[in-house]
Amino acid sequence: MTQYNIGYFVASLATNSINRTLSTALIKLAPDNLQFTEIPIKDLPLYSYDYDAAYPPEGAAFNR
Repeated sequence: MTQYNIGYFVASLATNSINRTLSTALIKLAPDNLQFTEIPIKDLPLYSYDYDAAYPPEGAAFNR
């Protein structure tokens, strides 16, 4: 069976947020051939068009 890697975002920084709880529940229901990795957003700056010319280091690392 082919293994698939899936990245996901949790739209909250709180440890016990409902978003994190729901994502954990959905992962438990997923088939065994899916491997999930949370993509952290806590270090990303808020979007500003001022950054379009030169991303902050955190945004550049995330963009790779």
